Amino acid sequence: MKTTIHQAHDKLFKLSLTEKKVAISYLKAHVPAEIYKHIDINTLQLTDKSFILPKFRAIHSDIVYRCQFDNKEGYIFFILEAESTANEKLMAFRQLQYCIAAMDQHLRQGHKKLPIVLPICLYHGIESPYPHPLDIYECFDNPILAKQAIFKPFTLIDLTVLSDDELAQDGFAFLMEMLLKHSRTKNFLTILKERRKAIKVILSQFNRETRRDMLKYVISETQDEEMPNALEQLVQILTTDLPEDKETIMTFAQQLRQQGREIERYEVAKSLLAEGISLDIIKKVTKLPDLDLAELEKI
Repeated sequence: MKTTIHQAHDKLFKLSLTEKKVAISYLKAHVPAEIYKHIDINTLQLTDKSFILPKFRAIHSDIVYRCQFDNKEGYIFFILEAESTANEKLMAFRQLQYCIAAMDQHLRQGHKKLPIVLPICLYHGIESPYPHPLDIYECFDNPILAKQAIFKPFTLIDLTVLSDDELAQDGFAFLMEMLLKHSRTKNFLTILKERRKAIKVILSQFNRETRRDMLKYVISETQDEEMPNALEQLVQILTTDLPEDKETIMTFAQQLRQQGREIERYEVAKSLLAEGISLDIIKKVTKLPDLDLAELEKI
């Protein structure tokens, strides 16, 4: 009677590669010499695969070793690939997901830098030779463009080092960039006066809803604290340049003034409370509601 071992291939794979000497033999035989020389074989340690993506745990047999690459902790995956199914056409992408998951878990453990992760796939499927791409770029619809654009240093627009003149070359993005760049110095009123025409053109190109939100940000976040009557000057310029939005601008400005008065009353109340003045007197002076005063007393 023939004896059948359930998942015999998986068990053989795991039985073999959990032996460190087998894993080392594979590394010596198949890892490029320029990479192998960075692996400290003496640190090779079998570990669990808790960082493997859950949806892949049932698909592949995986052996994971932790080891040192140039005295820094890293990981080596041994993955068994048995069938050449349609799902495995993206095996290179699958390998990348494994690597990213391991890196993410490594960071969650408190490490500050990414580890080296080395995936090694053992294939014994039906179709020969292995029919699918090994290069992640071949998984893209446009491999040539992918090589030019993917896994490169990301594009950075550093507002802290770019001059206003340089930002002015960015077209419709200029207003957003200027608002962000000057958000801490709050000198946008000065900038608005210097580049009034360009900013007017940009605002005029937005639809009414977007322009309304942009104006709200400008009015609430960009007052020049060193310029007298900054809010009034800002409102005057905006209503002159965008008369169709005058009502919106005036409403936002009034709301901001009211908010300012509320903050002032609250600060006065805190000062009086610190001096030991009773809440009844503070209420008469500041006209703050009972709820606000009750919350203030808890501070």
